[in-house]
Amino acid sequence: MTSSSERIYRGSVRALSLVMLGLGVAILGLTVASGGGPLSLGILLGLAFVAVGAGRLWLASRMKP
Repeated sequence: MTSSSERIYRGSVRALSLVMLGLGVAILGLTVASGGGPLSLGILLGLAFVAVGAGRLWLASRMKP
């Protein structure tokens, strides 16, 4: 990959990771506000989105420049 296309790829990976992280937090907030319990589908999906988004951000930070 060229330098500019690599930079675009890394930026898009980080952006998508932040979107997933934000969606997870929003799902968690809406579920808790609606009175969802600890094992409700909204909590589980929210935690999954947060974990995947945070994991992708962590992996992106460990990629070689």
